[in-house]
Amino acid sequence: MRASLPVRLPLVLLGCGLLTFTVEDNSTTTVEGSLVGELLGVLDLEGLDDFDVTIEQEMADQGVEPGDLDSVTLTELTLDADDLSFVSSMVVLVSADGVAEVSVASAEDFSSSPVSFEMTGANLADHVVAGGMRFRVEASGSAPAEDTDIDVHVEVRVEATTQGACNAAEKGR
Repeated sequence: MRASLPVRLPLVLLGCGLLTFTVEDNSTTTVEGSLVGELLGVLDLEGLDDFDVTIEQEMADQGVEPGDLDSVTLTELTLDADDLSFVSSMVVLVSADGVAEVSVASAEDFSSSPVSFEMTGANLADHVVAGGMRFRVEASGSAPAEDTDIDVHVEVRVEATTQGACNAAEKGR
C-alpha cells in the first residue's frame, strides 16, 4: 500500500486571493448643433473619440504592473443628455499601438435618455499594456438642431493575475 502524500497548493493560490477593481470615469462632451448637418444627415461625434479612461494610474495605485493583468473589460457605458434622438446607432471601438482595434459596445435605441450600451465582453488587457488606449465612435444619425451636452459614464473591470495579486500584496506591506 502506498502512503499518500499531503496535497500542497502553491502559496500564491492560498495567500494572495483575487485582485479585482473597477475604474470609473465621467466626462461631458458637446455635440455642435447645425441646421445644415441636421438637414444633410451629418453627425459629428468627434468629442466622444477623445474620451480616455485612465486605467494606468489606478493600476499603479493598486500596485499592479501592466504584465500582471489577466483581463480588462468595459462593463458599463452610458450616455445621458436632454435629447439623443438625433443618433440612430453607435458602435464604440478601442485601439492601441500594435494591437488590433476591437468593438467594445453598441447601442441602437436613443429614444430616451440615459442610453445604456450592450457590452461585447472584449478583453482589453493587451490594449492597456500597449499604452495609449484610444476610443473611437462610429455613429449614424444627423446633427442636432442645437448644441447638445452629452454626459458619458464608463466603468472598466480590471482583474490581475494571481502573480499580480501577490505582487500588489507585497507592495502594500
